[in-house]
Amino acid sequence: MQLERRAPRRRTPIGLTPLIDVVFILLLFFLLASHFESWRVLPVDANQTAPAETEDAQRPSLSVRLQANGCVDLGDAVLGPDAFVERLRDDFRQRPELRVLIRPDAEVDLQTLVSLMDRILAVGVTEVSLE
Repeated sequence: MQLERRAPRRRTPIGLTPLIDVVFILLLFFLLASHFESWRVLPVDANQTAPAETEDAQRPSLSVRLQANGCVDLGDAVLGPDAFVERLRDDFRQRPELRVLIRPDAEVDLQTLVSLMDRILAVGVTEVSLE
């Protein structure tokens, strides 16, 4: 009895073309399905001219100095960010036309400054300036 011997199977290589197609389809899906959030922008107008002296004298303003550690100097008092916001909220309730002037120290990083400005704007103050 003689058995037939089959020829060994040759393995066919897996083509990369279908794999690349699937990757591109997934890429397109995630690009189209993702949500591109528009980032908040703080308006800064460097060309703004200084207001008239009479206007400055009539408008109440609160001048603060921002330290590198996030604390705020308000007159002789050194306040943490939360305490400053609470005090600002009380002042703003009494004087809704209040504006805030911020003098940041040289060591203050941008994130600390922007965080403070965000908190001031959240209170309702509409005019925040840097000195």
